[in-house]
Amino acid sequence: MKPVLVVDCYVEGDGAVSIVRLLPSRESVVWRALKEAPPPEVDAFAGVIISGSAACVTAPEPWMDALADLILDASVSGVPVLGICFGHQMVAHTLFGERSVRKSATPEIGWTNIEVTAVDELFAGIGERFNTFESHFDEVVVCEGMQVFARSSRCDVQAFRVQGKPIWGVQFHAEMTEQDCIELATKRIGGRPDLGFDLTSKLAESRDSTPLALRLVENFLGHS
Repeated sequence: MKPVLVVDCYVEGDGAVSIVRLLPSRESVVWRALKEAPPPEVDAFAGVIISGSAACVTAPEPWMDALADLILDASVSGVPVLGICFGHQMVAHTLFGERSVRKSATPEIGWTNIEVTAVDELFAGIGERFNTFESHFDEVVVCEGMQVFARSSRCDVQAFRVQGKPIWGVQFHAEMTEQDCIELATKRIGGRPDLGFDLTSKLAESRDSTPLALRLVENFLGHS
């Protein structure tokens, strides 16, 4: 069985650990996208999972070019891809163009209600609504060829699939541990008082999304 490629896009820290923990029975290979050359052949992998990042698609950096090339190669080769937050935005930017991602007028930080708006196999067994962690300042815009199947009150594209391909993006961070979410919320809300989020009330809503993340990854790997 081919390994799963986990793309770590974190600017600081380890962006792969929260994803690798969801792959207990699968071999994985980590590519540190900011520091390392990409793997030579994307079809050597059963699937690709792309992490979030403090970097922004709306402020491109040179290291993102290799990631875009890998996404394009996966699209051509039929290798399944799952982008998370920044990864979700990179998938859109790469396959739908730069106008598919913009700065959000209503950023999300904290535990958020997600509404499932259409049937998609990535969400099999998840139900019509769920709550999980968000932390983003960019957002994806609906484009032709993008099948959107989840939204929140502040973001219209919480999940999408590229029409006809096993390629998905999710804006939320179900993969992060509850403690990691608490630490990130504290940092982000403390650093952006202008957004009007109340840290105490946000932290009171904290929850562990590991069961949700495990189900998403299981559904995704069903295509590998």
